[in-house]
Amino acid sequence: MKIRLPPELKVRYLCSDGELEGGERRRTTDPIWSMEIDDITQSVVSSNQPVLYYLSNGALKRSFVREELQVVPEDTQPPPNSI
Repeated sequence: MKIRLPPELKVRYLCSDGELEGGERRRTTDPIWSMEIDDITQSVVSSNQPVLYYLSNGALKRSFVREELQVVPEDTQPPPNSI
């Protein structure tokens, strides 16, 4: 049986190489985890496949497996926007 993360759980996702910088390579200074906190909106289970999760971030057109998600405690506040 596969353990599924519950919907509306707050998570950060593992960034793809260069995702936040617009390139195809990761720089040493790039964050590894997303700066935004998203909710899990949907999970999809297929036989003999890992559970796929979709997030509330509408800009993302991809799914994530559990290892690519970092659960955020409920009392966590996002960092302030820098100017």
